[in-house]
Amino acid sequence: MGQSQITFRKKEQAKKKQLKKQHKQEKKEFNKQNNDKGKSFEEMFAYVDEYGNISDTPPLKKYEFKEEDLLRPEVEDEYNYGKVSYYNDQGHYGFIRDNLSRQTVYFNDNLVGFVLKIDQKVKYKYRSSKQGNQVSEVILEP
Repeated sequence: MGQSQITFRKKEQAKKKQLKKQHKQEKKEFNKQNNDKGKSFEEMFAYVDEYGNISDTPPLKKYEFKEEDLLRPEVEDEYNYGKVSYYNDQGHYGFIRDNLSRQTVYFNDNLVGFVLKIDQKVKYKYRSSKQGNQVSEVILEP
C-alpha cells in the first residue's frame, strides 16, 4: 500500500483554516449580541447635563424656557463719540474714528444729511452691514 498524500504542511494549513473559521463564527455571534439594531428609540437617547457631560439617564431637573431666554437682549441706543478721521470731497464719503475703541465707521453725505469736515467731533450711532460698520445717525459736538 502507498503512503498517505497528506503532509505536515497540509495538516497545518487545514488547522489554520479551521481556527480562522471558528474565530469568524465567534465574532459573528458577539456582534449579533452587541448590536444596536432592534433597540427601542428611548434606549438610543443620550442626554447632556448642565456641565456638558453625556449620560444615558435623563436629567432629574427639567429646565423651563422663558420667553426672554429665546429673545436677543436689546442694546440701549447709546451714542458713541468720535472724530472724523478721513473725508473724500470728490466721493462725498469718509470715516469716523471712535474715541474709545479706535474703530472706524463709514459714512457718506447721504447717510449723514450734511457735510462733515476732517477733525470734526461727532456723536453717532452705527449699524453693521455686509460692507462693514455704517453710520445711522450723527450729531455734531460743540
